Amino acid sequence: MDIDAGDLPKILKKYTDEGSRLACLYARDADGGRVLEAILIGKRVERITACVAGGEFESAAPLVPGASLYEREIYETSGLRPVGHPDMRPLRSRTVWSPQSGAAAIPHNGIIGNGTFEIPVGPIHAGVIGPGHFRFSVAGEPILMMRTYLGYSRRGVEKLMETSASADNTLAAERISGDNAVAHTLAYLQTVEQDSEIPARAEYIRTIYAELERIYNHLGTIAGIALDSALAVPASQGSMLRESMLRLNESVSGHRLLWGALRPGGLSRDLSAAALGEIERKVMTLTFDVEDLLGVMTRSPSFMDRAETTGKLSYEDALRTCAVGPVARASGVDYDVRKAFPYAAYGRTALSVPKCPSGDVYARLTVRKNEIAESVSIILQCINDMKDGPVRTKTEPKDGFHIGMAESPRGEVVHCAHIENGKVARCKIRDASFPNWPALECAVLGNIVPDFPIVNKSFDLSYSGNDL
Repeated sequence: MDIDAGDLPKILKKYTDEGSRLACLYARDADGGRVLEAILIGKRVERITACVAGGEFESAAPLVPGASLYEREIYETSGLRPVGHPDMRPLRSRTVWSPQSGAAAIPHNGIIGNGTFEIPVGPIHAGVIGPGHFRFSVAGEPILMMRTYLGYSRRGVEKLMETSASADNTLAAERISGDNAVAHTLAYLQTVEQDSEIPARAEYIRTIYAELERIYNHLGTIAGIALDSALAVPASQGSMLRESMLRLNESVSGHRLLWGALRPGGLSRDLSAAALGEIERKVMTLTFDVEDLLGVMTRSPSFMDRAETTGKLSYEDALRTCAVGPVARASGVDYDVRKAFPYAAYGRTALSVPKCPSGDVYARLTVRKNEIAESVSIILQCINDMKDGPVRTKTEPKDGFHIGMAESPRGEVVHCAHIENGKVARCKIRDASFPNWPALECAVLGNIVPDFPIVNKSFDLSYSGNDL
């Protein structure tokens, strides 16, 4: 749909009122000027192109809150100003962003009153997590407001991807968020493979890799939740299970994080019968190991006291912030790319989508546990159903607009590519963490500061995937 930018807010409002979700909004140069591209996902994927006259456009954020982050990003990256935007704080920029007011890059939250305090945390943290600044407003220990400021890990990935469409950019796609490498590569490959007939065996093995990635990520999150709850033994048990999966990855693919396994047209190499047997033997016992691990955690009254009703994200807030993945499904949102828009071999496998209604830490833990069981089922189905055959074919990228989506361990990732004369003229990438950070800001409200680590870990968001 091609429209004027002035009509974009009401059209986005119409679509979202009808049940669609704003999955991406970005600016690009086009013949004769600049345009905004909006991607909406409902029963199908809709693309809206809005022509911008001059250097500004009417903000859709007052009508569609999920547009807020995207419009702030558009302003910082293209200079197009969203007129009427309710919250023009810096998104990723870490310089003075308002010459008129002289405001610092990270403003105060503005919560004032007797007994209120502001606690700045980061961007440098203990351990090996990425850099991010969290600014809490508190009254005693309960959190009145939290705002996140990211952007410290920016690498210009989208520009790196704007090369010849026939070039192999899997190296860059894998590094968007290293522990979600397979998911991002699958989304990227969809934009360049288009009508190519990918060999069936390659599709099955791609699906196996994607589920192995999901398993080790979820195990890491479960172990992290246990650690932040002072459950040392379950934390160690979860870390050992994760390590065993990483070693399995290295054994069958050559890399602990499955980097280098996927290539345009298929795979870099086939999986032998011995490798498939090794995967099958490993995952056959995994469901029981995870059940045992969760049993130890949930039998602890102190853990359940911290997990239940803590960090609650309501169904309404999940929809308002356009949350995705386990975070959204733990709040009752029934959406999974693998089910809604099957790719790889997901259309040939039986898949149920685990979800919970309560939206708290325990719900997000439960969803991840159940997703591990589903991943095991999918892997076993793929091993049982796949036949011998080739694992790679030639691809011929075509000019035009192309979109790829995949369900990463953190949720839906989206890759958009505008190919002109054989070159990617504009690449737009949206990691699952991008819409989930605002959801975290909602979930922590009313909780105490000491519970922020466990809430944060239950979301398991990516700094590098957000920053690009």
